[in-house]
Amino acid sequence: MRSTSIRTQLLLLVLAMSVPLCALVAAGIYLDMQATIAHTKSSLRTLAYTMIRNTGATVASAHNSLHRLAARPLVKLVDGEHCDPALQDFLTMNPAYANVAYARLDGEVVCSAAPLPNGRGRNIAATPWFQAFLREPRALVGLPHRGLITGKWVSVIGAPIRNEQQEVVGAIYLPLDLSVLDPHIPDAGLPPDSRYGFFAADGTMIWRNLDPEGVIGSKPNAEAARRIVAVRDGEFESLAIDGVVRYFSVVPMPDTGWIAFVGVPASAVYLAAKQRAMLSMLAALTVMGLLAVLAAWLAHRIIRPITQLEQAARRVHDGDFGARAASAGPGEIARVAQAFNGMADHIQASTRQLEAEVAERREMEEQVRQMTFRDALTQLPNRRLLHDRLSRAMAASKRSACYGALMYLDLDHFKPLNDRYGHAVGDLLLVDAARRLLACVREVDTVARIGGDEFVVMVGELGEEATASAAQAEAIAQKIRHALAEPFRLRDQREEGGAPSMLEHVGSVSIGVVMFRDHETQQDELIKQADAAMYQAKAAGGNRVCFFGA
Repeated sequence: MRSTSIRTQLLLLVLAMSVPLCALVAAGIYLDMQATIAHTKSSLRTLAYTMIRNTGATVASAHNSLHRLAARPLVKLVDGEHCDPALQDFLTMNPAYANVAYARLDGEVVCSAAPLPNGRGRNIAATPWFQAFLREPRALVGLPHRGLITGKWVSVIGAPIRNEQQEVVGAIYLPLDLSVLDPHIPDAGLPPDSRYGFFAADGTMIWRNLDPEGVIGSKPNAEAARRIVAVRDGEFESLAIDGVVRYFSVVPMPDTGWIAFVGVPASAVYLAAKQRAMLSMLAALTVMGLLAVLAAWLAHRIIRPITQLEQAARRVHDGDFGARAASAGPGEIARVAQAFNGMADHIQASTRQLEAEVAERREMEEQVRQMTFRDALTQLPNRRLLHDRLSRAMAASKRSACYGALMYLDLDHFKPLNDRYGHAVGDLLLVDAARRLLACVREVDTVARIGGDEFVVMVGELGEEATASAAQAEAIAQKIRHALAEPFRLRDQREEGGAPSMLEHVGSVSIGVVMFRDHETQQDELIKQADAAMYQAKAAGGNRVCFFGA
């Protein structure tokens, strides 16, 4: 892996110094954002609670007024001929209500402070709030609807009328005029495009600060409206129907099913924090720029003498061992140049010695390789190399489906010759026998000496038919037998200083043959079978070829 340059390392140093700075700036921005959100959440939630408190006071006051009115004797009669004049006085004193009226349990309005349209009565039995009242006669607040008498958008606040026996005989109700509803919150500090108001639990808009008459009673098809109803109590950020992303705080209003909401544009929430973040980032970038300029200046002062030293090193690398570096630049670099020159002197002297040692080592490695895989006397493959080649031959036989043959050879009458004339003469015979064996087979075949006067010949790719392949193996074995039956002329020089004499030895060989194909038999078992066939030939008098299993 290539090492980084000093210029890069200085840049990395600048980056390393910048990372904590950026981390601090990022942490500051994050904490500032969190503090801004927490402050906004607290402020909006306070406003929502203020809306609930103020509007709840209006609803509670209405309930109290209804209970007082319901207790009046004329109201308890629920008689249209005897309407209580207090209704008209109450409506005059409370313009926030569109009307005050009461009705029988069949929904027929018997008395109303507001004049009935066309002077005819109205039946409110079909209105949702009255149906809810009939199911559970108690004080309640209804969903927004168009008043049947006034035609205004109202939310009915109702209460039961009970007779002297405390039986429910009717309902008295105050339609709250939603067009003049005012939660009385201090909205002067809210940013432009802020929204606040009330939703019913079913998503019906009860009131909103912007265009209340245009939205009361509607169910806005907007993500923000759906989330207000779904969340009910909490904070979230959402896209409103006007395309503005706002941060909302929503709080449920007890005993009414209403949900108060306050939403301010998210851009206004984060504006100040973003401005502070931009200033912090600008300051951080300025510091990083100054650090980068300083790093570039330092790099120039350091890199120039190092470049000169590098050029000298490359010349030495390319074989110019006479190249030397100038001792210039800062003190540390000058000392490095001096050390480099000393190193170059040492390299020049060591190279010649190293070349000689490498040549000697290669020669020794070649000798070791020959000793590992070759017989020292005949230079034939030894047992280890035989196993490797046999493994390859068996694998090739499996791929081609051709037979191969393994021949185990033992020289007859070798021991008497060796005992009489000595190992030197025996070695001469073994070397000549190896030469004759190589002449009897192809270059792709293997002749190995595995010990003493024992040899192994491996022949591959004979053919796919068993009988024909065995016949080929028989012919090769007979060729070997005839070659080794020819007289051996050996030089005998047993006495030191004496004249050498030539002796002639006529020998023979016993050959055991086993056929193989497709890894049908393991290597060791295959060699054992060939060895057994060889001993069979020995037992039959030698100088013959025997097949295993024949």
